[in-house]
Amino acid sequence: MEKSNYKEWSVDFNGKIIKVSNWWNWEGKCSADLYLDNEHLDQNTEMLVNPNKVMLSKSEVSEDIKSIEVFSAGFFSVKLSIMVNGVVVLQDKLSLLDRFAKTFFSKK
Repeated sequence: MEKSNYKEWSVDFNGKIIKVSNWWNWEGKCSADLYLDNEHLDQNTEMLVNPNKVMLSKSEVSEDIKSIEVFSAGFFSVKLSIMVNGVVVLQDKLSLLDRFAKTFFSKK
């Protein structure tokens, strides 16, 4: 199956590559996937995610990575924030419209 609207983010953390991929199509199918050095750690297939809640996560990954959390936001395009051990290591800039749309989602 062809992955339309595919986007990928990656960041090096202490020599390990954290990668998040995301794709969706007009038939309502989608997937967001979390990888560490090409090992698949988590998947989310919800079409609409709450930008105030973790979309992908994995705990106790290694000695130096206790947690990875991924948040997704964006009004016209997908924007990500990747946190490792509670510290942001990659964050796309949100537009004014992205930040406004985020306020309509629950924080609980």
